[in-house]
Amino acid sequence: MKAEEFWNKVYDILVEECQAWNGEHDRAAFVGEQVREAPREWRFCGSLGFGGKFWRNADRMYVNCYQEDETPSRLLTIKRANKRLDKLRKKARMDS
Repeated sequence: MKAEEFWNKVYDILVEECQAWNGEHDRAAFVGEQVREAPREWRFCGSLGFGGKFWRNADRMYVNCYQEDETPSRLLTIKRANKRLDKLRKKARMDS
């Protein structure tokens, strides 16, 4: 899987699970930054509030939000998104 395809799939998860902003610029900026610079964090807000972030740390990808913004609903969203991100990461590793 090409890098751009992979990062678009990651962004699909952020949109589908966390209602990340999904304007043309938002997706293009996320994918472009991930391909070029590999930033450690990316704020996407969405249903996780202003502190909704995607993290890329070593071989791990995950989302979270500010601790003070955690609710049972947001924690469930985080759990679902992280499960999908982990599954995608494992699939991409097996395909390469």
